[in-house]
Amino acid sequence: MDLRQIRSFVAAYEEGSINRAANRLNTAQPSLSVQLRSLEESLGVSLFERHPRGVRATPEGNRFYEHCLGILGSVENAEQDMHDWSHGDSGSLHIGLIPTVTKGALPHILPDFTADLPNVQIRVVEAFSGTLTDWVVDGQLDFAVVTRPASQTGLEMRVLSTEQLALVSGPRSSFEHLRPVKLHELPPIKLVMPSPQHSLRSMLEQYIQLGNISVENLIEMDGLFGELDFIRNSDWSAILPISTVIADLGKGELVVNPIVEPLTTFEFFLVHQTRHPLRQPARELVGRLESTLQGNAAAWRKLTDSDA
Repeated sequence: MDLRQIRSFVAAYEEGSINRAANRLNTAQPSLSVQLRSLEESLGVSLFERHPRGVRATPEGNRFYEHCLGILGSVENAEQDMHDWSHGDSGSLHIGLIPTVTKGALPHILPDFTADLPNVQIRVVEAFSGTLTDWVVDGQLDFAVVTRPASQTGLEMRVLSTEQLALVSGPRSSFEHLRPVKLHELPPIKLVMPSPQHSLRSMLEQYIQLGNISVENLIEMDGLFGELDFIRNSDWSAILPISTVIADLGKGELVVNPIVEPLTTFEFFLVHQTRHPLRQPARELVGRLESTLQGNAAAWRKLTDSDA
């Protein structure tokens, strides 16, 4: 058994197809099939069940896959450690962020990060969680910060921060800034809703169906900055993570109310490929994003606790 066989097995397992695995590895399909048969013979087990649409892992294959992730992760860690040691903090970094993180965390850490690591070239893309997760799986991104990531084979994920949602309204609304609210006690509101692609959409729809929110009118809008500009100039409202608006609390342009019932939280997840551990610059950037997001949540708790 060698690393080439292990990488071939992992590709076939994750793709569910010998042909797709061969394309992924840029190798010939017959050669890949020979490697897999040789691997099965050396292990003395069948790793796949073949069927017309591709391959399906056997119980032995599922167990072996877990071992392979650990092996490839160790190899990648060793390679990355030696690269970092010899080259220092340099190279390119491709990251994906949901809009809340782009607005509520990135601007606060990026200036110092670029000053501290001037040899790291950064590319930041903003999209919905599902799209960003797919790009991580495809290898287009080193990592992404998302919400509610779907379970994906070969992905490692962990929670970076948990924070509360708040009612965000325009100054023309009748709400008192920073006064706690219970959603079911509010008069009918004009509510800005994200599209079904957004993780908040299903939660808001459930609140409406259960009678937790009484709605006078609805508008669907994606694009965080456009949504906030619309709210600033109207009496409409939205329900958003606090990191979205915490920097705007003292400007008088938005009315922000803590939601105390139902008390809901919003989680930010880091996702990256298990077989590709994060390089040192990526770990550094993740650490700064994590610290900022957790700081936002702590500042909001302190503010609302003192007002309670």
